[in-house]
Amino acid sequence: MKIMSNKKKMLYVFVLFALTVSAQNIALQKTVSVSSTESATHPGNLAVDGDMTTRWASDRSDPQFIVIDLGEKYTIDRVVIFWEAAFSVHYQLQLSNNGQQWDTVATVTNGDGGNDTLTFTPQLARYVRMYGLQRTTIGGVQYGYSIYEFEVYGSSAADNANLVGLSIDGIPLTGFSSTQYAYDYMLEPEETSIPIVTATTANSAATYTIDNAPSLSGTTTITVTSADGTQTAVYSIQFIETSYTLVWSDEFNYTGPVDDLKWHHQTYPPDYNSWFNGEEQHYTDREENSSVSNGSLKITALKETYQDPTSQTTKSYTAARLNSKYAFQYGRMEVRAKLPSQQGTWPAIWTLGKNINENGAYWQTQGFGDTNWPFCGEIDIMEQDSNKSITSGAFHFPDANGNHTYTTNHITVSDTEGTWHTYAMEWTAETIKLMVDGTVFHTLDNTVNPYFDNEHFILLNIAMGGNLGGTIDPNFSSGVMEIDYVRVFQIQPLSWQSIQVSAEVDLFPNPSRGQVHINSTKELELITVYDLTGRLLFKHPIHGYSTTLNLTLSSGLYVVKLEGNNFIATRKLIIR
Repeated sequence: MKIMSNKKKMLYVFVLFALTVSAQNIALQKTVSVSSTESATHPGNLAVDGDMTTRWASDRSDPQFIVIDLGEKYTIDRVVIFWEAAFSVHYQLQLSNNGQQWDTVATVTNGDGGNDTLTFTPQLARYVRMYGLQRTTIGGVQYGYSIYEFEVYGSSAADNANLVGLSIDGIPLTGFSSTQYAYDYMLEPEETSIPIVTATTANSAATYTIDNAPSLSGTTTITVTSADGTQTAVYSIQFIETSYTLVWSDEFNYTGPVDDLKWHHQTYPPDYNSWFNGEEQHYTDREENSSVSNGSLKITALKETYQDPTSQTTKSYTAARLNSKYAFQYGRMEVRAKLPSQQGTWPAIWTLGKNINENGAYWQTQGFGDTNWPFCGEIDIMEQDSNKSITSGAFHFPDANGNHTYTTNHITVSDTEGTWHTYAMEWTAETIKLMVDGTVFHTLDNTVNPYFDNEHFILLNIAMGGNLGGTIDPNFSSGVMEIDYVRVFQIQPLSWQSIQVSAEVDLFPNPSRGQVHINSTKELELITVYDLTGRLLFKHPIHGYSTTLNLTLSSGLYVVKLEGNNFIATRKLIIR
């Protein structure tokens, strides 16, 4: 399992060199096939005859296509289409090795005619297709598609020394590009073995050698030689060790009401009347329902007649529902807790996207509520129903049709009332894992789910009854969920902690509200900003001794890396 997703592992990329790209139009006089022709005077081959006075024209309908068969595979990175007046407003440029399966490498949705130059990551292919989806309108009439010349540029496979893919421990390196040669790769915390790198060449006849990193925090080098031996390319991956760093917590080492700098009491229902799922409680901000003593938070559910001051409705139970005033994206969250044993109690430790549109939620009051549930995403780290011997976890999100769906699983946990247990989540752009006492019991593939790539906040609460709480014990009087601590960790490269600053660099103001001034005694060449997960947020080439950055970042802690000739400096930056 990779703690850092492939989307986040590539912190920064330097293009070391680029191979020479052929300036010859390799589509000239090649074989053409088309979906249709307007007439015998405008066949498809006229689009590759090199004559700007002749053209291919299609029937007057959508869709239409033209395919160029290059006769052999080339590494293609550019196509130029010279349109006649009857051009395409919306079309896709596609490549194929067999003329059957197509990869879309460029999409035009607002074509305006004239000459279209389409550049893209170099890709090995034999066939090139323009697939027209919508024609323009000329004087109120839609003609067909008409192309003077269709030009394709690339290099012969025989002298191609590029790669088309790199994999780390069998997982493709997302963001890989044939013309980007240097990568940094964040290892998972406590990784003990050097990752295995495999490569795929653009030309299957090309060869490559891999020199593995000599140590865990070393660099693996991949040297590629073209089939004819005339070209070489060198790719490198620097592996960076990481550790979890505590970025936010409440240890509850105080006595009295809950710390209102860290927590918000969500006290009234979203519809001002009742909570979801048939729950039977009102939430309050009273110390009777939530308070801190003897080093732990007590969330207490009580049987009592209580009229909510907002909705003016009366219920027979009260409890507390806390929202964290801290939100985060990715990392590890831990809550050490004891749970109530009484039937009908429904304790929960969970998160919601801070963009949720829910009346009374803290982040809604801060102006972030623009997304309905479940599009905000919900992660249930711990829930307990009427079966007090198991703990459940779930992920809630919309399906492909926008309807609520979820995945769930459970684990047997004994004596949740009398024994402390640690309920945790490890969340990356790649996976989300739920666990109890270090044992993973439910996992979500986050690479195909966009609803858990936004900041979430933490919720702690006890509900009463409802769909999951079940029938409430008629003799119930009170139940307590006791919490020893809540902690959030994020991944930070170990190498940044040990870098020796070799230049005097001033970064101010710090904390900042986004505008940051930087002065250095040595000339700077590159400034990069990362979050604590190692994700690249900002990159600024510079040749000078000072600059001003205007950063649009959420409140939090960031790392600024400053590089110049023979020095590297890092600074931690707080954004308010």
